[in-house]
This record gives sequence, structure tokens and C-alpha cells, in this order.
Amino acid sequence: MQTKLVKSILAFQPLFPVPIYFAVLIGCPPVWLGLMIAVIPLIIRFRYTRRIFTRTPFDIPILLFLGGVVIGVIVAPDKGVASGALCSTIASVLVYYGITENSRATRKYWLCTAGTMCFITVVLSLWFLYQSDHRVLFFNQWAFNLLAGLPRYTGPVMQLNTIGALVTVVIPPLFVFFFYRYKFIIKLTALLLWIFFTEILFLSDSGAGWIAFAISLAFMLVCWRKWLIWIFVPLGGLFTAAAIMSYDKMEWLRITFSSSSLTSRIDYWQNTIALLKGRTIFTGLGLGSWHEIYSNRYGDPVPHVHNSYLQLYCDTGILGMVAMVLAGIIIVRLSLNLVKLSKHNSDYWIGIGLIGSVIAGAVFAMFDVTTTVTYITAAGYIYLALPLLWIGAALISVVHMRNNVQ
Repeated sequence: MQTKLVKSILAFQPLFPVPIYFAVLIGCPPVWLGLMIAVIPLIIRFRYTRRIFTRTPFDIPILLFLGGVVIGVIVAPDKGVASGALCSTIASVLVYYGITENSRATRKYWLCTAGTMCFITVVLSLWFLYQSDHRVLFFNQWAFNLLAGLPRYTGPVMQLNTIGALVTVVIPPLFVFFFYRYKFIIKLTALLLWIFFTEILFLSDSGAGWIAFAISLAFMLVCWRKWLIWIFVPLGGLFTAAAIMSYDKMEWLRITFSSSSLTSRIDYWQNTIALLKGRTIFTGLGLGSWHEIYSNRYGDPVPHVHNSYLQLYCDTGILGMVAMVLAGIIIVRLSLNLVKLSKHNSDYWIGIGLIGSVIAGAVFAMFDVTTTVTYITAAGYIYLALPLLWIGAALISVVHMRNNVQ
């Protein structure tokens, strides 16, 4: 029989890998200690259930991906950077399984989980307003001025596209609370958070985030009322045409959707494809190695390739790309099954919100790297895997597992 302590440890299992991220990023605690802490729930779960993980829809892609990661470590020129990426990748996988292992938890548990994620996002949003090396325009200057008097420190900052990617994937699940009969206080809280994160996205001036937000919002509204597609398609065309015609007349539009930024990204992509020719087309460039190899070849110290899919290829080679394609097929299959649930089922709207997050993240990933972060220091750089993608996949798996969707 499980004690309250054991139940608490298993409930908080998604948080146990967090020390690994701190170990890689700031060196405290030591990596070995972070790994020991992370496996505590696995040992306890095996003690009571004789299994470490429950089977999930993404097990095979995860195994293939980890195989690509191992190959990436082997071919990486800098083993120190690669080992940090490996440890944080393992942490992300453990976060995924920590979430899916609690798939049968009560609604109260998942509301607390959602509240924790929103609290973290609120803190990071305020950090963005406080510390970011922001792009000040006429519509966001007032927000940055609110915290302008506070002292700054010389540490990592929250970039506009980083916060844009985060709030873009958090917004959709909050939006769907409006379509189901939740308690008033829950709906009000979701509404206030949705307004806050949407405003942060607007203030960030993240063009990719704006596009991803619009596409995910249109998807969710069409799921609510299918006839809206006949409005959104021509409306999207009109907005695009208006933006093109006004591009040379509005300075803020030229800054937000900078043509030079797009052309520089295309240069990064083309140069990276050139680097991948030869044997590296199978193995990739090595886990966390793109920044070093690209800088040495082209003399441009850009931190990443500005495309999550190409970054994944560089890190894990063909095996990682196969894993991503397979995971994409699984997400499409699960999504098609989830939208067949009754609209009177709360999990239907939760599923729609999560699919909206996946759509927003997939669009954003075309223009930036949202799965890892390259933190450049005077002594070198740190390559850290982020758990954002893993959390999204885990939550979709949970909705699938709770409804026994086949």
C-alpha cells in the first residue's frame, strides 16, 4: 500500500528532472546528483508496480530520437557541450514520462499542473519586460518603461522570439476554457491569463509568434463553428494583401516582418545544408555542434540555425529526422481521433487547445529554434535541450490515454 509520501513523490514526478537543467546551465547541483534525484520516482514506481514507464503513443519515436542523440554525441567535436545536451535531453524525456505516468490523475491535479505552467510563464513574461534587450516600438515602449528604473544585471535575457514561442503555445489551451461548462472562477482565471499572455505576445513584437497565434486561433474557432472557415480564408488573404501594400509605408511593419531577417535565415539554412553534405548527411553535425562548426566555417557567431527542424537534423542526423516524421504522423492520427470526441466532453476542448498549441509551435519552429537553447558565454557556450515540445506531446498523450482513443 502506497503511503502519502510515495503518492506525493509520484504526483510530482515531472518536477524531479528539473535539477538536471540547472546542473547543465549553472553547474549546481552536480550532474550526477541531478540524475540521481530524477530517477527517484522511477525506482519507487518500479517498487510498487514492477514497471518504470507506462506505454505511450510516442515510445518508438522517442527510442529512435535517443538513438540519434547518442550518435550525435559520438560525432560531436566538443564532448563537453554534447554531454550537457545529452543530460538535458534525458531530463526532457523524463519530464514526458513523468506527465504521462499521471494520466489517470484527477481533474484537480491537472488544474494544479496547468496553474504551475501558467505561473512559470507569467514569471518569464515579467522577466522579459524587465531584462530583455527588447525591440522598442511605438506600441510597446510604455510597457518596457514601467520597469526601466529597476537595476539590470549582466546575465542571460529573455529574447523576443523566446517569449513569443512560449506564450504562443500556452495561449491556445487557455482559450478553449470558454467553450465548456467549467466553474466561473476557472473560466475567469483562464480569461485573465489569456488576455495577459496575448498582450505579452503583442508587446514582444515577435512576427513569427503573431503568425502562429493567428493560425492556431483560426483552427480552434473553426473547430467550434466549421462555417467560420469560409470567413477566415478570405480574411487571411485580405490581411496579407493589406500588409504587402502597406509594407513600405509603415516602419513598424518593416521592423516586425523584416525582409533582411528572412533573407539572413535563408542564408543560414542554405549554408547549413552545404555543411551537411557528405557523410554528415547521415549522422548530422553532432549534438550541439552547429554553432561551433558554422562559426568556424562562415565567421558568423549566430547561436542557432533559426529553424527547429534543421537544428534537429544537425543534432541527430537521419535517425532523429525519422523519429520526428514518425512523431508527426502519430500526432496527426491522435488529433484526428480527438476531434471526433463529443463536444460535450471536456477533454474534447482540452484536446483542441493542445492541438492548437502544436500547430502554433510547428509554425513558429519554421523560423526559430524552440526545442533547444544555445547560451553563449565568454568561456564558450552551453547547449540545453528545452522540455517545451515534450510537455506538449505528453499532454496530448494523456488526453488520448484518458479517453482510450484507438
